[in-house]
This record gives sequence, C-alpha cells and structure tokens, in this order.
Amino acid sequence: ARAQLALELGLTALHVGGEVRPHTQTFIDLAARLYAAHGIAVHLSPRSQPTTPIWLSSFGVFHEELAGGENFTASHSQSYKGGWKPMDGDGGQLIEMAPLIEQGVRELVAAAVAGGVSINLAACDDPLISRDFDPVDAYVDVLRQVVPAPLLEAIAPAAAKGFRAAYCTEGGSMAATARRVFAALDISCGDSGTVFFTHEAEHSDYHGIGQVDGRNHGVDPGKWQVYKNVGAQALLRERRCDVFFIWDPDGDRFNMVTTAPASLAAAAGAAGLEVDALDDERCLVFFKPNQIYFMLTALKLEGLAAAGALSAHDWVTATTFPTSRSIGEIAEVTGRRTGANLPTFQVPVGFKYFAELVGSLEKQVAAGVATATARDVTGRETAFGPKPRLLIMAEESGGAAMGFAEPVASRHGARHSLAPKEKDAMQIGVLALCLAARLHAEAGSFAGYYLAALDRYDTTFRFYERRDLTLFDEALTGEAREAAKAAGNARKEATVAFFAALEGKSPAEVAATLAARLPADAALPPVTRAFRAGDGTLIEFAGLWFELRASGTDAVLRYYMEGRDAATVGALNEAFTRLDPLA
Repeated sequence: ARAQLALELGLTALHVGGEVRPHTQTFIDLAARLYAAHGIAVHLSPRSQPTTPIWLSSFGVFHEELAGGENFTASHSQSYKGGWKPMDGDGGQLIEMAPLIEQGVRELVAAAVAGGVSINLAACDDPLISRDFDPVDAYVDVLRQVVPAPLLEAIAPAAAKGFRAAYCTEGGSMAATARRVFAALDISCGDSGTVFFTHEAEHSDYHGIGQVDGRNHGVDPGKWQVYKNVGAQALLRERRCDVFFIWDPDGDRFNMVTTAPASLAAAAGAAGLEVDALDDERCLVFFKPNQIYFMLTALKLEGLAAAGALSAHDWVTATTFPTSRSIGEIAEVTGRRTGANLPTFQVPVGFKYFAELVGSLEKQVAAGVATATARDVTGRETAFGPKPRLLIMAEESGGAAMGFAEPVASRHGARHSLAPKEKDAMQIGVLALCLAARLHAEAGSFAGYYLAALDRYDTTFRFYERRDLTLFDEALTGEAREAAKAAGNARKEATVAFFAALEGKSPAEVAATLAARLPADAALPPVTRAFRAGDGTLIEFAGLWFELRASGTDAVLRYYMEGRDAATVGALNEAFTRLDPLA
C-alpha cells in the first residue's frame, strides 16, 4: 500500500531503517526489495552499522532530500511487539498519508480474500537499493547548534578531574551511532574514556531489561522496573561513574540515575524527587522526564541570556497537554524578568503534532510573515513573533527535541528546517552530559540544581502525578479474560464520555457535575476551564490542572494532575481515580 501510494504521488526515493527487535533486518530487506520492484530508489544504512535510531532516520530523510522514509521500531515496547513508523520528506510522522495507506491495506486484504494478490520483490542486489544512508557527520554539525560550544567546553575540564558518565543503550540501536557522535564532539568513549556504555551489544530481547518477577514491562527508561534494574546503583556506589544515563532501543526516550549528598535527601524527597539510600555520604536521586526537561530548559535559557542572545529570536517552549507546566513556567518567568519574547504552546499527545507545528512555522518564516502564529486544538491563537525558534518540544512520557538557532539547510539546499520532526534523545543525552560535567566541576548535583531552579523561578507547578488505572488483567485467558475485558472497556468508555461531556459547560456547571460524582470528602478547588485537549479532557483549577486520557493500546486510564502542594495533588487525583460513572 505504501509503495503503490508512493508511485501515485510521484515519490521516487525512500529510506528504510530499524532497530534490533526480532526480524527487523528481514523486514528492512523485504521492504527495500518491494519498493525497488516498484521502481523506487531505496537508501539503507551501511552493512557495518545496519541499525538506525529513529532520530537519525528522520534527520537523514530531511538532509538527503528523500521523498520519505520509515523505521521498523516499537520504541520502548516489549521486544515481542513490532512497529513501523513511516515518515514524510521532512522526517515527520505521516499525518495526511496515513489514512490513505490504511485504506490501501484494506483494499489489498479484500483483493487477497477475493482472489489473491501478487507481491513482486526485486533482487537483494538490485541497483535501486543502496547502502549509502549515513548522515551522522551532517547531524553532528546541526547538533552543535543545539548544544553550543560553551556547554560542550565544560566536559573536558570535568573529565580531567575524573568525571565519567555511563550510558545504558539497552541492547538497542544507539551505541554504534552514539560512539561516532561523541568522537566527532571530541568526547572520549570506552573503558578509560569520559563516557562508556553498558548493555552495548545489540540484542533482540534487550538483555532481558524490564523483565521483573516473571513479567515483561518493556524497556521504557522512565519505568522503575528499568531504571532500578540496569546496574546503575552498583556503578554509582563504586564510583565507576558519576551519572548514569539510559536510552531506549530506538533512541527517542531518555532518563538518568544520579547521586546527591545525603544531606539533600530529605529536601529532594519533599520536592517530589525519588530518593534511595546509597552510602553514608550520598543518596540516589531518580528523575522523571518532566523534571529533566525542566532543568534542561533552564540551562538553555540561562545560556542564551549569558550569551546576550535571548532576544535574538522568539524562543518557543512547546509541550503536550499532559506534560508538566513547570517547563513553560521557566520561559514565562524569564520573559517577564528580561522582557524577551518567550511564548509557550501546547499540543495533543503525539510528536507528529510538534512536527505539524514546526512545519507551519517554517512555511510562515519562508513567507516572511510579520508575526508567526498557531492555533491550538481549543481554538486559542498564539502569536510567536517574526523569528520563531523551538527551544524545546517535550512529552511527559520521555520524548523531546530541541530546535536550531538558525534554519538548517538540507544537503543541496532544497529544504530548510527549524527543528527536528521526531524525538531526539541523542540531543537530550549530550545536553544532560554537559550539565552533569558542569555540576561535577562545581561539586554540585542534579538534585541541588533542580531544587535551586524551583525556587529561582518560583515554580507553581512543582508536584506532578500520573496514575495509571488498569481496567482488567490482561494475563487472564478464555472466558474470564473476555468478561473482564468487556467490563474494563465499558468503564473506560463511560469514564472518557463523562469527562468529555464537561467541555462547553461553565466553571460552575463543571464543578457541580464533578462534585456529584466525586467522593464526599474530595476538596475541589475553583474550576476555571474544562476542554478537550486532543485525545483527553483537561480541567484547569486555580493553581492546579487535571487531565484524563485513555491509553490507545492498553486497557488503561491515565489520570494526570499537577500543582504546588503535593498533598492536594495526591488527594484530588486519588479522588478522580475513584470516580466511576457506572457505579
């Protein structure tokens, strides 16, 4: 279906890549041969490095001016799950073409049922199949815009004082590419280098990471089953590294495990950080993606201010609706204090919506508009200014990317980009390394930096909570499973419908509707607004916000809440999870 549509649209050259899960290389081979049989040129990674992180596929499609591409990955899911991410010529996930491909698949299945379908494959060595997809050097040139020299220059002095960082690649596709990126940045790798890798060997089962007590939880670095079970504690305890970073298999998610002085343990825990004991002098501090992006946003804005470049562009902080608002608060506070134009913007869950935003801004900049704008899903329009740049695009689930100070040109100058169209944890991993090196040189810690930033920006949205309510046990089988599934889906649909119906109601009506269903002891703050935020319903209260979303893949309801007081956030979110429209 993808090949036929490509021919109809005149697409002549595609990239195909993928990570390490079972059969990926077979899928890449079959897809390449199928496209070649349709007369489409296919660009694969070199045989010496056959796997490709998703961000490199995305960047390379743009840089090499291809008509599109795809990456075989299911990101952080269990290794037995498969996935396929097709992208457009800018490297973003398909939006307009996706339903056309879906329709094409339905037509092919119908034809197969009716009488059969013939699928032609080209030879493996067909001249239309080239192993020349290698945009790493060009990527590093662009990365230097995201992580400027003053930040990178902090690494060498710290390394001279013994600083070392570990990167767990979970047996995925990141290690080989990351080695080349670090080498190009003059950051030494290996047993005696500034950085070293764990779980580096590519492994189709990710070395068993995420498999705890007989259950496979997948390899999302944001899950405790992962970050507490990849050997970080021992390496940090034995001082073989000063910080432990984690990338997922296709390189679009990131997390870290850090240490702090034991004297900070109580303050860190009280601020919402996860803290474990380590030794007499230090504690372990675990961060969530929201907290990492909060710190990196502060780092970037403070760096721009120090360089006198804060007002050179209109730096945009973009987040998904259920992502912590503390990230945008940094931009808002900095803007008020400095007079710089630092707009914020929210999109529904899914990085394709960031790509859509970037694409719109690129077109407006190219057209020379006086002020670039965008309208969110609620109808609110934001004016960004004449020179919009993407400071950060962040998702609470762990994916993010940062834009460029100046538009980046493709190889032959046919395309220009303001920001990546896909999540890029390589960017995040390098920027976090720079901050770690600086903190090491200052005898500081990530926990200390985080606590200071909360106070420095007088952060309101500092306690973030997400509760996942599983609606039935997917381990059940037979009739018991079907009955539990039906009951779970009924509650899921009823809960989604209940909250969706709040849109359009006045704050008083929303409050009354909620009060009638919430437990009697629930203390409901004043409501200011309720609206559909893409695939969820978001309610804004005075100093708090709440969102309900249903998982698109699992029998799970997700309850998000954030505010200044931990007890209020926890109690009210607990009350929302107990709201059952069917009761």
